[in-house]
Amino acid sequence: MALKSYRVIIKGIVQGVNFRNFTKLEAERIGIKGYVMNTHDGHVEAFFEGDEESIKEMIASVHVGPPSSRVKEVKLYEQDGISNFKDFKILR
Repeated sequence: MALKSYRVIIKGIVQGVNFRNFTKLEAERIGIKGYVMNTHDGHVEAFFEGDEESIKEMIASVHVGPPSSRVKEVKLYEQDGISNFKDFKILR
């Protein structure tokens, strides 16, 4: 199965609500590799790498987020090439 990779920007009430940890747990459950981090402008940025079905499931998860979050917008940017991440990390 071909791997795909996406840079994802999640906007809304997504910082200070356990969003990064939620994303990491979901990525590990689904089998996605990459990272998640807070941005300086109050959003969350993530990089997802996996097969197409797993990516779709991961994107659906971040549209919902943890219970205390309020996701307003999710922007997807398909990336060229594969980075071959070994796991999923929370970046500081």
